Amino acid sequence: MNHLSNQNNAGGFGSTVINPALSQYGHDDSLSLIDFWRLLRVLRKWWWLLALLVVGLPALTSIYLKNVTPIYRAASILEVKQEARNIIDASQVENVIVDKEFLTTQVELLRSQSLADDVIQRLNLLSDPYFFNAEDEGWNQLTREDKLNTINDVFRDNLKVSPVGRSLLISVSFEHSDPRKAASITNVVTSSFIENSMERKFNSTADAREFLEDRLAIVKTSLEKAERELVEYATDKKIIQTRNDDGQEATGSLDMTELVTLNAELAAARTERLVAQKAYNQASQSSFFVDISKSESINRNKAEKSTLDSEYIEKLATFKPQHPTMLELKARIDLFDEQIKLDTDEIVRGQQEAFKTTYDLALDREQNLLSRVNYLKSSVQDVRVKSIDYNILKREVDTERTQYDGLLQRLKEISVSDDVGSNLVQIVDTAKVPRRPFKPNKLQAMLLSLLLSTALGVGLIFLIELIDDRIKHTDDVKEKLSQTIMGLIPRAKKLQDIPTALADPTSTIAEAYASLRTNLQFSGVDGGPKVIQITSTRSAEGKSTTALGLSLRLIGLGKKVLLIDADMRRPTFMLPEGLVSEGLSGTITSNVNIADQFCETTKDLFLLPAGLSVPNPSEILSSSRFDDIVAQAESLFDYVVIDGPPVLGLADAPIIGAKVQATLLIVETNALRTPSVRTAIDRLRASNTKILGVVLTKYNAPEHGYSDYYQYGGGPKKKSGFFSQIGKSENQSKPKITP
Repeated sequence: MNHLSNQNNAGGFGSTVINPALSQYGHDDSLSLIDFWRLLRVLRKWWWLLALLVVGLPALTSIYLKNVTPIYRAASILEVKQEARNIIDASQVENVIVDKEFLTTQVELLRSQSLADDVIQRLNLLSDPYFFNAEDEGWNQLTREDKLNTINDVFRDNLKVSPVGRSLLISVSFEHSDPRKAASITNVVTSSFIENSMERKFNSTADAREFLEDRLAIVKTSLEKAERELVEYATDKKIIQTRNDDGQEATGSLDMTELVTLNAELAAARTERLVAQKAYNQASQSSFFVDISKSESINRNKAEKSTLDSEYIEKLATFKPQHPTMLELKARIDLFDEQIKLDTDEIVRGQQEAFKTTYDLALDREQNLLSRVNYLKSSVQDVRVKSIDYNILKREVDTERTQYDGLLQRLKEISVSDDVGSNLVQIVDTAKVPRRPFKPNKLQAMLLSLLLSTALGVGLIFLIELIDDRIKHTDDVKEKLSQTIMGLIPRAKKLQDIPTALADPTSTIAEAYASLRTNLQFSGVDGGPKVIQITSTRSAEGKSTTALGLSLRLIGLGKKVLLIDADMRRPTFMLPEGLVSEGLSGTITSNVNIADQFCETTKDLFLLPAGLSVPNPSEILSSSRFDDIVAQAESLFDYVVIDGPPVLGLADAPIIGAKVQATLLIVETNALRTPSVRTAIDRLRASNTKILGVVLTKYNAPEHGYSDYYQYGGGPKKKSGFFSQIGKSENQSKPKITP
């Protein structure tokens, strides 16, 4: 007996070739449109739930909006400044400083409980039923304080205060069922806040003025005392105040002034003495010669000596030096030299004495000045020691005077700001009576309800789809079952139309089985597997109808087909009258001729019914006799189609699957959970069954967007039938097909 080769081998039955009509059902991750169409199919399936929510929720919202009390909101805009106008400093017109903390403080003051209490009492809101339940019997039993606290909470819940962007503005609004009261309360809130701000400002200014006046009196007394002590100390220590070239005050005395003058004179005298001393030393060492060219006697003697020298030289050519005439001339020349020397020495001695006198006078003057300077230094040093205490007293006076001037200036500024200072908070826009209610916003509410209902519907639909793990479409076959989709069988409109639809080649069901036949032929070499079991996870999924429909489409190709009803527990097919067969059970359990049991019901279509009911179908199917039946059928027919029993709960289908070439698993669309089908597949694989693929039956084509494919066809449909009657379908307890 031939068996199915491994599905993964090239050319085997597992290497299915899907025809173009079914290629659209495959899964291609590269095409994003597949996911879109899948989502569209889901929405199309659950359109009624989406429509119910989209219509129902807006309808309920509309009913609610008709019954709800409209609320009006009135808003006012305030401008906040941290400092008042500064008219004291003329360099700037306005000095405004606003930081985040200050603005936040003003916002919280507007939300304060004290401001709310003030407005409530001003407008007598204790009698406004908007803030309390007038029908509450316990309300009148509350004290005034309890009522005020209760209304205060409601009041602040309806009061909205928020900064406007990054500006210096604050938006103040109030919500009320009466638009006039909403505007009135908002304006009273802003005016009360401004009045309270002004009151706090004046109170704080009065306190500051009183504090400054008291402090100023204390500082003034302390300053006067410090100034008196400074003057008394300076007078006692003879310390005077002078100003230097920079105009800064300097502490000193008259001795210090004289010391500065004498110190300058001493420096000049020391310089003069040094010059005189140097000149005197040079004259004393004969290293200094005075200018004697101005002496008439010396010049005259030098002239006469020069004349005698010339005469002597002249006569020396005639007379010898020892000649009396020459000796006389020599004596006269020596006399002039001696006279010149005497005159020169006299002049030098005179000038040396003059230099010494000058030096002595400069030295005496320097000594006198040095003595006076040393005396004054001692006096000034004593003054400096005294100035330390003087400076300490002076610093105290300066400190007291600075503090006094600052307090006096601040007191003047406060006095001026009391008269001309501007308010820190000003109203930019007063609250107007609103024309339309703030809430409910009917248009926004309806759009929001429509949006929410749509989102809720879509989310609920996909949540149901996520929780629902039934096999619903072709993608589930590949993604959840990892199986090939071999065919899609549409759901018949009426139960009694199934025989007519199977017999009519142009019907949508017949076309679907023709597509299954084509896929089967292209699933392997030589026209695919010859012996095929048709089984399902459970009963009533359409396996018997599939076995019959596939058989009819195969004989339409001129093939000789044997249909075996192997479901001996709940048989489906019955022989027409006049045909006799032992059936499958009788053929296995007896020695009758196998070929004689195959009954031809119509041209090329033979049937081997289930036969008599047996208590142990799985045991007789496991016998070698069944193998012989399959082998002989394979040799006599082009195709053998076995209508097997369901998989779950029974061992029949796995036993048959191990003996045939291939098995088709029938799965009813939108009926079975994925774990059940996986269990059936695992059971078949455990028996070494070669699963060719999955056929989805009772497929709702319009629901999944494939109605155009099944509506395609040509020519008029002719009603003809193979069997004269289908007594009961597989949806009923005991399906039978009789001729």
